[in-house]
Amino acid sequence: MQKQRRALHHLLWAGALGAGLSVAGPLAAEDVAPGTLLNANSIDSLLDQTLDGEPIRGLLVGQQERMIREFGWAMLLTPAQPVNVTTGALELTEKHRGEARLDAQKRLTNYTTGVPFPDLDLADPDAGYKLVYNILRFGWAGDVLNLKQITFLIISGENGLEKEQGWVYRRFLMSGRMSEPHVLDKSIAKYEALMNVYPNDTRGVGLLTVNYTDARLPDVYAYIKNLRRTRRMSSGAWADPVQGTDLLFDDTFGLNLDPTWYESWKILGKRHALVVEHSILPPMDEQASGKAKYPFMRLDEAPYWNFQPDNYEIQEVYEVEGIPRKDHLVGRRQMFIGTTVGAPKIYWQDHYDRKGEHWRTGGGGSKDAKWDDGRTGPTGTSAVIVDVQRLHATAAGYSSGVHQNPPGAKAADYAPEALPRMLE
Repeated sequence: MQKQRRALHHLLWAGALGAGLSVAGPLAAEDVAPGTLLNANSIDSLLDQTLDGEPIRGLLVGQQERMIREFGWAMLLTPAQPVNVTTGALELTEKHRGEARLDAQKRLTNYTTGVPFPDLDLADPDAGYKLVYNILRFGWAGDVLNLKQITFLIISGENGLEKEQGWVYRRFLMSGRMSEPHVLDKSIAKYEALMNVYPNDTRGVGLLTVNYTDARLPDVYAYIKNLRRTRRMSSGAWADPVQGTDLLFDDTFGLNLDPTWYESWKILGKRHALVVEHSILPPMDEQASGKAKYPFMRLDEAPYWNFQPDNYEIQEVYEVEGIPRKDHLVGRRQMFIGTTVGAPKIYWQDHYDRKGEHWRTGGGGSKDAKWDDGRTGPTGTSAVIVDVQRLHATAAGYSSGVHQNPPGAKAADYAPEALPRMLE
């Protein structure tokens, strides 16, 4: 439909000119050439030009313009391509369409698998909650994720690369699975862990959360390396900072929470945005050393946290506002999430502090890939959280350590008792 609307727009415009009709205002700008670089040097000359027939000025969302003008973000403008959906996701969604419900406490009920709420209605006051459940509770990005290892680059905007940290990220869905059985435990939504494995001074830092389907606060576990024991932590630790990084634990893989732990979720509307849907960034060069290992980053150019220019195209997004509770460090979360059913990707997000001031921005991209189990689905190619107040950032790119739906994965290897083994 999006391409049809754009084609109709071009036909009507061409017809009006051909008939000699007078058109109010300036003539439509010509589309920019594919691969045009949008950056701080070119932004003023490009804002009133078009991409796929749409003015570029209206495609920048959230804090994108600020990140371009003040902090060196760069985009390669490219025509849009279709968004592909994970193999089997739409079939499961159709099979279970209409089953899922929200109860009076906004908890997800009567859910087995597939996109819980494929037919979002913006007039529905619960649409924001339903969209977040679509992101979190279905295995559209993998029933099992085993990212071992991923490298976090800890970056000062003034001094450059400070540290390279190795982390293990693991997630195992216990319900909402694409694979059969679709539900392994009706009471548990997922296990999710983020564990530091190097350098030695931070090795063992991390948490594992057990998220439940009844929306209770999670069980949170940490491995205490000095004691060589796993210890249960306060449930409030789910939103604590990840030591040595710019992440909060509820930021992992975009979101790690239950929607009910926030005061509210609202869809503010739909719009078109410039996003990375078909990334061209290179992966980590694991045979290189030093900065050469990270060809996806511009580590020699201040503020040092920016990626190499990636392909940005127009996609339709939901603009979503999440308001955490008063004890959270974030005052407001603004997110731009893809509207394609079965691919609710978090393309861009901005966080505001308790004073309402811009605090952090998260951006990145993905591409289609073949998973370990043979499915085709999205895989992340880049991710960064920038603290614009501290001029500091944590970034990561794609490496061979990314595994989605690896064969033989068992819940026991992702549960609290497995924390020590994540260091092996």
